[in-house]
Amino acid sequence: FPRGLWLLQILYLIGQKFDKTRRSRSIFKPNIPVICIGNFQAGGTGKTPITQWVASELSSLGYEPIIILRGYKGSMKVSTLVNSQNARIYGDEALLHASNHPTIVGKNRIESCNLAKTVAKTDKAVLILDDGLQYYELHKDFSIVCQKSLFEYDTLLPQGRLREIPHTNFEAIISNGENTPAEVNRDWNGIPDYYLKRKSMLKSGTKDPGIMVCGIAKANDFFYTVQKQLDFFGKEMKFRDHHRYSTADLARIENAAKKFDYRVHCTAKDAVKLAPLIEAEKSPIKLSVWDIEIQPVSDVQPLLDAMVAKIEEVFENRTSKQV
Repeated sequence: FPRGLWLLQILYLIGQKFDKTRRSRSIFKPNIPVICIGNFQAGGTGKTPITQWVASELSSLGYEPIIILRGYKGSMKVSTLVNSQNARIYGDEALLHASNHPTIVGKNRIESCNLAKTVAKTDKAVLILDDGLQYYELHKDFSIVCQKSLFEYDTLLPQGRLREIPHTNFEAIISNGENTPAEVNRDWNGIPDYYLKRKSMLKSGTKDPGIMVCGIAKANDFFYTVQKQLDFFGKEMKFRDHHRYSTADLARIENAAKKFDYRVHCTAKDAVKLAPLIEAEKSPIKLSVWDIEIQPVSDVQPLLDAMVAKIEEVFENRTSKQV
């Protein structure tokens, strides 16, 4: 590839290694189990739905999951428990998580961990980091790397999508996508790879024809899914990932949707930002909201067993230190 990109890649690698070394000098270890959901590749690897799936599974097993994330594109800097439906403050992903589990946003994840201790209502609290693999200052008890395409065949930014050179300091891989193979048994350097299928489901609204609006990393995947399920090809309006919708955007969307009786199909991430705007502007837009449902393809029981074993080990060590 071009010499310029090769030089940028070398500079990126040097900078990333320096940053990792500097931030790894002092690692904070909370006395609450920490499950990390992360990736090696930038953009669109399924961290958000996988985080929700892990939280749901742990909740069904009797644990109290508390989700921690930066709150990308939100304005909140200090660690805060999400307690309203304002995407401008908390970010779209935080609102999705908070609809099901206690969620804390903040740039300083260590500060967020300390806040989580005061938020926890039981002695079974488990912290789940959404996008925490590159947060080197924080100890993780069990880390999961998400991927849609095999990270080992990718290259470093800016030529490829790798945020760092893949290492083996994690416990499991989750491969997820619309076309996840039904029968695959693989691992990477001895680390098991579990396959979960992502399926778009209509969460609210109708399947009537309308326009499609999307502001996520891989908008074309959403457009294809909706068109496939509804068997129609409506106008596509694509925005940048984590886009903050404005009144001008709403006017454009409304104008495009007019001939479809103002029906608009969007993702759950977009809905948490569009719905308040629609209400505030008294817009006639009617949303059909689609969300991702995670469906295990391979046997995930070994993954859950390993996670629970590590959680219980942390609880046991905490108890022995208190005696």
